[in-house]
Amino acid sequence: MLKSLKKNMMLFNKKINWNLLAKYVAGEANVEEAGAIKAWAAKNSDNLALLQDVKNDWKKMDTMNARFNVDNAWDKLNDRIGAGKPADKEEPVKKQRRLLRGYFNIPMQIAASVIFLVILGLAISSVTGSLQKVEVIAALNETGKVIELPDGSMVTLNGNTKLSYTKSFGKRQRKVMLDGEAFFNVSADKSKPFRIFAGNACVKVLGTSFNVNSRKNLNQVEVYVASGVVELSEIENQNNRVVLHKGNIGLIDNKDILLENAENANSIAWKTNALTFHGTRLTEVIQVLNEMYHVKIIINDPGVDKQQISGSYQGDPLNEILEVICLQNHLSIAKSADTIYLSR
Repeated sequence: MLKSLKKNMMLFNKKINWNLLAKYVAGEANVEEAGAIKAWAAKNSDNLALLQDVKNDWKKMDTMNARFNVDNAWDKLNDRIGAGKPADKEEPVKKQRRLLRGYFNIPMQIAASVIFLVILGLAISSVTGSLQKVEVIAALNETGKVIELPDGSMVTLNGNTKLSYTKSFGKRQRKVMLDGEAFFNVSADKSKPFRIFAGNACVKVLGTSFNVNSRKNLNQVEVYVASGVVELSEIENQNNRVVLHKGNIGLIDNKDILLENAENANSIAWKTNALTFHGTRLTEVIQVLNEMYHVKIIINDPGVDKQQISGSYQGDPLNEILEVICLQNHLSIAKSADTIYLSR
């Protein structure tokens, strides 16, 4: 039984150091070990979500351990053995207790070990089940790919984006992992808050529509709220959080959370195909175009980036938008294999 359990633990995921993970959640890891776990968790949202699951399972094990006190049980048994004995027999009774306890000490240690391993096996089984997931990937040229989650929530993926969730999604909880950018229209369910784990951010909602962008890097996640209310927080420190309302943009940059009011809906232009600029600096316009059309536009001349751009576009091709911008601002366009250059 023990060999089988250990074998399953080894086969579960050879890339995960379960001993080190256990030390970390138990608070017994040193500074270097804790740093290694944090670095592993920061690699992707799946690792962060797994770490959170293990912490939750560890809390459950602590609760069970608090209810099972071997020493206390032995003391109660010994008291019952000694009950009703005459005073002059007190020493032999104590000796009997020690002998009896010593006799069963090793078997009880083995039994406790087996119980612990069974509990650990159940915890690992729980984590294993949580890793049995469904993955949906939108290729670079698949902007606007729509999927429906089991609870009826709709998700629109930007190109080069991956969304994953467990097969048990919607039964006890609603949790998804996002790598890239997606627009969510979440079905309301107050009993099961909807959570998105992206980079080092956690987005919690009950029912609303919003955009999550974790494309820049794992330490920076942007959330734009189109309707309703959402909560944006760090995964590791959920007390560091901010509540976002319609028209708000929330940004987690490393551990700093910023709250801004969106001047327009360009944050979801990739989904709506609508672009609106009102005296917007050229650098900001280029950033939006790069993200929307998956291109690389660079300004060659210093000072050009400060020019202000105005105009509205609805589904226009990139080359037509650039032609209008260049004509209005007396700029020229040059192209290489994978880069577009703007200059005077």
